[in-house]
Amino acid sequence: MNAMKLSIVTINYNNRDGLQETIESVVAQSFKDFEWIVIDGGSTDGSKELIEQYADRFAYWVSEPDKGIYNAMNKGIVMAKGEYINFMNSGDIYASATILDEIFSSAHSADVLYGYMMRGKVDGEANNLSMMRPDLSWVDFYRDGLPHQSTFIKRSLFDRLGLYDENLKAVSDWKFFVDAFVYHKATSEFIPKKVAVYAEGGISDVMGCEERKRVAKELFPRAMIETIPVIESHKRIQHHRLTSKLYSFVDRLAKRLERRGER
Repeated sequence: MNAMKLSIVTINYNNRDGLQETIESVVAQSFKDFEWIVIDGGSTDGSKELIEQYADRFAYWVSEPDKGIYNAMNKGIVMAKGEYINFMNSGDIYASATILDEIFSSAHSADVLYGYMMRGKVDGEANNLSMMRPDLSWVDFYRDGLPHQSTFIKRSLFDRLGLYDENLKAVSDWKFFVDAFVYHKATSEFIPKKVAVYAEGGISDVMGCEERKRVAKELFPRAMIETIPVIESHKRIQHHRLTSKLYSFVDRLAKRLERRGER
């Protein structure tokens, strides 16, 4: 028997109206080869009662206090049994009722599938992230991040790399992608379709910028950051192997210069 293709994970905390929108979007999907996991953080605004109304739709649900967004997402990952995981959190919706059918009507083997994310309205324009194209390099991951709403991550990638860092408040999913693509050579496939619509005003909008700057200093060594203008001027340098070799060369050179300066 083939494994279930997809696990949809929805996390929520005191966002009943947004959760209602997400539920309606998932229920409307023509694609059915998925399980649905809902992790509620012990809401007191009627969210739990709403979840109970749709309980027969969920493979698993819980409403209990948690330690934050990534603790809740990790709870969902632990319960997931699908080949791919998609995080469709409360307030987020799919761009159409057929998008999952369109994506999974063909076979995929990449560690990460990603497509266009939109903001605000289903009929709006796709968010203009530089990540939304077929070829990615570490420079892209330094500047941007893949939106989890329009991204499908192989469950096995979490087995290889571990769960989200719960010490972070807003950018742990970005950190996971950096680790996966820059340091562990994860594979990806670009899906040129409008996949999801993002509910603006989340915690990443509020506090993600400063936290990301701090974490970037840990993830990207100084020599790597200083080569960004060089790489951006060379449009053909986009693939992981080539940029990794370039980084290794520049990093070794920088260390040699530092040692000379200490003499």
